[in-house]
Amino acid sequence: MNEKAFLSINNLTVEYTSNKKVIHAVNGVSLHLNHGETLGLVGETGAGKTTIAKSILRILPNPPARIKGGEIFLGGEDLMKKAEKEMLDIRGNKIAMIFQDPMTALNPLLTVGEQIAEVISIHEKNLTKDQAEKKAMEMLEMVGITAERYIEFPFQFSGGMKQRVVIAMALACNPQILLADEPTTALDVTIQAQVLQMIKKLQEKNGTAMLLITHDLGVVAETCENVAVIYAGEIIESGTREDLFDHPTHPYTCGLFDSLPKLTVETKRLSPISGMTPDPSDLPKGCKFHPRCKYATETCTAGEVPNVEVTPGHFCQCWKCVGYEQEGK
Repeated sequence: MNEKAFLSINNLTVEYTSNKKVIHAVNGVSLHLNHGETLGLVGETGAGKTTIAKSILRILPNPPARIKGGEIFLGGEDLMKKAEKEMLDIRGNKIAMIFQDPMTALNPLLTVGEQIAEVISIHEKNLTKDQAEKKAMEMLEMVGITAERYIEFPFQFSGGMKQRVVIAMALACNPQILLADEPTTALDVTIQAQVLQMIKKLQEKNGTAMLLITHDLGVVAETCENVAVIYAGEIIESGTREDLFDHPTHPYTCGLFDSLPKLTVETKRLSPISGMTPDPSDLPKGCKFHPRCKYATETCTAGEVPNVEVTPGHFCQCWKCVGYEQEGK
């Protein structure tokens, strides 16, 4: 356990059971998040990002999901040992989540104001109905929506405005940690920039820490101080934003950057990472990335891959990094 971190995840392992197959979704993940920090969790679809966020909130569907092992500490308290009644108080008050799709996160039968007021009433039981409504209007104003739109329904809002409503719901009780699951995926570039800027301002105002789940490296560059790259349910590289953007070390991380278009290089085709992500019910032995890696050797195909500290605070899970360390590079 990292005692200095406000949120500390240690060796989290999550499995799903589907059609008599065991899906290894998260495999020994450790993450640490400090007060006011934004940590970017980057990876392809199916890498286990959303499963980690839902594990923190303890909202995984059981069955088919099962947390097989690990610890999740919030302010020194083990969330894995909390009763469901205690978790109800933690959700919303201490940890809130912005879900991936604003189109389905809102109830189409209730006005947006009623939905925000409901969240406030559940967590602040001492407030009257009028007080909850007033605070809901203030939250709408905070995210750039006029209070007059309190009585409107979700279908009357654009995608970007729906996302603002979802953010208002998540921040209504001033949580200490915000779990943002692909908060800008369904938005165009202009609205995406506005939403990210708004989240950043609200973070600074309230001192909220954020775990930002995304596959967009541009969003990470704009928003995050620290980054963790996840592949097949494992953190394969982590460090500061500068560490990963200026000195990507793991072949998968390098592949992510190489697949991006570059303004300074003229090319007819992008350079995608070869191969496909592995089947989570039948993961490769040894390094999970070795079937797609041009540097793979026999060593990569068996045994546990060491997590090497390449430079202070910059970790990489790769045998290639062990070679660098031994050569003093």
